[in-house]
Amino acid sequence: MPLHVDISPLDRLVVIVARGQITAEEIGAVKRQIFEANVQAYAKIIDVSQGRSDLTREQIQKVADIMHGSADETVRGPVAFVIDPLRIGFPNMFADLTKGERPIQLFRSLHEARAWLERTRQTPKRRAG
Repeated sequence: MPLHVDISPLDRLVVIVARGQITAEEIGAVKRQIFEANVQAYAKIIDVSQGRSDLTREQIQKVADIMHGSADETVRGPVAFVIDPLRIGFPNMFADLTKGERPIQLFRSLHEARAWLERTRQTPKRRAG
């Protein structure tokens, strides 16, 4: 399977790695795995730097709609895509279509993605007063 999913409850992190050609059906299978594991609120690193997809903008919109989940589900974790900057594709369109719904960013390296997620997930400390 070109998509590998690793769920780390201790880190509250889902890592998805794409290799080769990815289909809408494979993305749907990963979505089901995430929902069945009940980890929608976990942060996600999605490494698509070695993956490709021929999905259209309309197909990506359908994927985004499916990822919304149920109406009562309000918390979804931030998403950090690791991309090949020379290819515009699924992560760029997905980020554009879902901006404002949750923190989502595109990165050139896993290190940058992890650092951003760490900063994003930190709770601001209140001053005593």
